[in-house]
Amino acid sequence: MWRRDIQKEESAHFGVGAMIVFIAMVLVATIVSSSIILLVEKMAQQTQRTSEDARRDSVNTVIIVGGWVGDDYDDYLFMMEFGSSGEQVARVDVIYVLTCTHPDGTFYYRSAALGNSMGGSDLFVWEVGDDKPATTAGNVNQFLPGARYFFTLDGGTNAVPSDDECGPIDLDQNGINAKLVLHLPNGMSTFQDLALSNGRVMGSQVI
Repeated sequence: MWRRDIQKEESAHFGVGAMIVFIAMVLVATIVSSSIILLVEKMAQQTQRTSEDARRDSVNTVIIVGGWVGDDYDDYLFMMEFGSSGEQVARVDVIYVLTCTHPDGTFYYRSAALGNSMGGSDLFVWEVGDDKPATTAGNVNQFLPGARYFFTLDGGTNAVPSDDECGPIDLDQNGINAKLVLHLPNGMSTFQDLALSNGRVMGSQVI
């Protein structure tokens, strides 16, 4: 009887040891599985970020690098630069939006494709280094990646393009600023505040 009890106790020890080993293996497997899941999730997020960065690098971009008073009334002259990546962009697909708000709260805007005056003064678009075209027929029609261009804008609204709202004289007389936005097809938009640096003196900066 005494030897039989000893054998039973030894069997119990073996059983408890096996149970401990089994539980330990389950815990290790759980930890390893959790680590793998976390690693896969981080890799997926990194892949998404890399894809987004690549997409941003490949889309068309443009920035406004300079702006000046074009005359002492309602004309502006701007210089813009296209990003070195992306594709050629048609001028008629680049939309400008010129806006301002008068002290009485009245909001004015003018919007069209670059070079389109909507019936106002002629607007011109030409590459930096070239002469300003004599007529709008000489305007640039395709923008190249990495290139710089001049373009003109004048005040007024879509309803009355011959008016001076949001032009240099309007900003000067009302003590306000304007905003200019350029929208690119399948690309990003550029926002620029316009503030007179020296009244409406021709050639003075507005950004």
